[in-house]
Amino acid sequence: MSETWKIVILAVASYFWGNINVALLISKILKGDVRKLGSGNPGSMNMVRNYGLKIGILTLTLDAIKGALPTALGWLFIGTSAPAFTDNRLGAYIGAFCVILGHVFPVVLKFKGGKGIASSIGVCIVLQPIVILITFACAFVFILFTSMGSVSSFMAISVPLAYEGFSVASSNSPEATAGAILIFALFALTLFAHRKNVVRLFSGTESKTVILKKKKKSPEKPVATK
Repeated sequence: MSETWKIVILAVASYFWGNINVALLISKILKGDVRKLGSGNPGSMNMVRNYGLKIGILTLTLDAIKGALPTALGWLFIGTSAPAFTDNRLGAYIGAFCVILGHVFPVVLKFKGGKGIASSIGVCIVLQPIVILITFACAFVFILFTSMGSVSSFMAISVPLAYEGFSVASSNSPEATAGAILIFALFALTLFAHRKNVVRLFSGTESKTVILKKKKKSPEKPVATK
């Protein structure tokens, strides 16, 4: 099979793999719909708010695996002909970007998906495991003291993605340039998904509703999405 066909198959498969929304599936198993609770976002933070910490951690873990799998498979099966390009990671970047694209804009859910942070953590675990562990720990401490989920989310992924992107960009090859573009496009995609949070953050109206210490007995009542 040619390299081009491998890339096409990886991109399409990764996108549709990203269409699987773990938070929605778990909430359906629990006889609910996370999209109708709390913030309405089908992601880990909203699962914590409405179903408790254990369910939130389960959602985070499965979403991280969802992001890590196509990244690792792309790295394993698609190489490049440029020896200077760090570990031939172009396949990893293609898988990573497409799975996050599928998560944020899933065609099976009418392009209304999650925000991609948990799956991006999975991507970073494959690409920069040490950096993501450090930033994830910092983000966890930050959220304990501030209860600001959106800020802690960006703390977790921004540093490892930036580190990876700039490291790749330093290699002088077309493949490296393409890889750097994909990494920064991935981060821009998650930033776009959080655009409302960013606006509220700068206006001082971002809510502090993440609950880590107190276990919820029942899901929150639906609230109007801002």
